[in-house]
Amino acid sequence: MARLILLLKASAPKLIDLTAERTLIGREADNDVQIDRPRVSRHHAELRIEGDTTWVTDLNSSNGTFVNGRQVQHHALQHGDVMRVGDCDIRFLTRDSSFGRVSELGLVD
Repeated sequence: MARLILLLKASAPKLIDLTAERTLIGREADNDVQIDRPRVSRHHAELRIEGDTTWVTDLNSSNGTFVNGRQVQHHALQHGDVMRVGDCDIRFLTRDSSFGRVSELGLVD
């Protein structure tokens, strides 16, 4: 299964397994992945698994969604991609990868 690693400065990395076909990311409590930070929109982005591909879609957020430093509206994620949602980096790992230790992945500037 695919995984996300939330990388927040001054916080320990958080590992999240993607088990649902659709995962919502945002500041509000009704999101699957809640990131309570001012630069994250209430409903910021959606991850959708379609076959072997995981797509990220920006939900008209105020500050945009970025993948590897480039702003995206709708983008197919690859193993190791880093999404930026507000001031939070989220690393995407595929189910076929060896995940290693979270502490080895480090924060992304």
